[in-house]
Amino acid sequence: MARGKAVGAAAALLLAGLAGCGGAGLDSVQTVGTVATETGAAGKIVMCHSQEVSLRALGEGRPATELGPNGRAALKGTEVRRIDELDTWTIVEESATRLALIRELARPQEEGGGMVFTHEFLDVERFGEPDADGRPGWHMRASSRCDLRRDLGELGVADVTLDPAAPPPGPDARRISVLVHERECASGQRADGRIRLVGVEPTAEEVRVVLGVQRVDAGGGVVTCQGNPATPFTVELDEPLGERVLTDASVYPPRPISSPPAAGRP
Repeated sequence: MARGKAVGAAAALLLAGLAGCGGAGLDSVQTVGTVATETGAAGKIVMCHSQEVSLRALGEGRPATELGPNGRAALKGTEVRRIDELDTWTIVEESATRLALIRELARPQEEGGGMVFTHEFLDVERFGEPDADGRPGWHMRASSRCDLRRDLGELGVADVTLDPAAPPPGPDARRISVLVHERECASGQRADGRIRLVGVEPTAEEVRVVLGVQRVDAGGGVVTCQGNPATPFTVELDEPLGERVLTDASVYPPRPISSPPAAGRP
């Protein structure tokens, strides 16, 4: 079983940004070891799969009922499914060449292995052969469900659950056994030796951790995507957990790390 220690004291800088959902610190640069996330005037960035979404758009974005001519034309594009309840969608981007919308799901969708999708994303772009007006037409680029995650740069995304093979962590726990489920293609390999504990931030009510996985180096070969087994990992704390909740702060907003559902039940 692997063990984890924070990659450096600078990890606290990233985690400090996780404590809130916006406001202060929107124009800073946060560095975690070798991982840097620049947050410019447009606001902090989270990822919906490979799509960037600014926290400012999430918190202050206009509803899709306020779409202009470009946005409304995009919704009539090729293979764009009908969008009802425009007031539930938020505009991430609307331009002459792209429309991006996001909305929170009414109920989170559990995908297994600790993966929980919370949002729905729509991306329509203008490309291809010109239409009758001489401009490229609008086409569906992406329509998917996702969770929102911090961009960890070189590290890949991982879902984290408590390890059901280990005793549940009690108030005196300093070493917590978890299972790390790598999302990146890894030819069906476990992530032993590639898991990185980016940072740990204790608060009065939570202990927030950020975990990522170093991507597989194919060495010029091919990496296949048949799914990866969970990898046991030990998170080592500098102080007992106490009555606080262990949360995954690579997810936005941070989510409690819990045991995976037992086989045969949701």
